[in-house]
Amino acid sequence: MSRKLLVALAVYAVLAVMAWFTLDTSISVAGRDVPLRAVTLAILGVFAGRTLLHAQRERIEASRERSEG
Repeated sequence: MSRKLLVALAVYAVLAVMAWFTLDTSISVAGRDVPLRAVTLAILGVFAGRTLLHAQRERIEASRERSEG
C-alpha cells in the first residue's frame, strides 16, 4: 500500500478512537434515540471504504496503463 493510503487510514482510525471515547450522547430521530457514536463511526467507515475503493481504482488504472504502453 502507498504511504498516503496508510496515513489516510491511520487518520480515520484515530478519528474513530476519538469518537468512541468522546461521544456518548444520543439524538432523537423520528421518536427513536440514535447513539451519536454509532452514526459518527458509520460515517467514518463510509469514508474509509471510499478511500480504499479509490486506491484500488488507481492501482487498476496504473496496471492498465503499464500493460498498454
